[in-house]
Amino acid sequence: MQTGIECKCCHEFPDLAEKLDGFTCITQHPGFVGNCLNRDVVEVSFYEFLQRNGPIGDEEPVHETYRYVAYRRLARWIWHRLAKHDRRVLPSCAVTAIRANFPSEEYTGYRYARNLLLFHCPENLDL
Repeated sequence: MQTGIECKCCHEFPDLAEKLDGFTCITQHPGFVGNCLNRDVVEVSFYEFLQRNGPIGDEEPVHETYRYVAYRRLARWIWHRLAKHDRRVLPSCAVTAIRANFPSEEYTGYRYARNLLLFHCPENLDL
């Protein structure tokens, strides 16, 4: 992970305490493997993504979109809902497993939504 905010262990997430019951890492949980790493499951969510957002361009690798879909599936599995501008840090072990399953040459890491960054860290912006 590139920044300190990204390096958050799955054990540091109170919302994961129940899911971690008996597992040393969330990546070992069958729910994570089935929902976020299973290519067939992610592929179906990918088709839903395409239906909602339209086709992706030829320049956009499918693996990157699959990775994005897998992150969204993880967030929904943990927090049960996804809201616009409701960005959350994902467990670094889960992000690493998803990135390994759906690789990318250019990883950008976690980024705050611009309006949140302005509120919390205005000195970090290149305006």
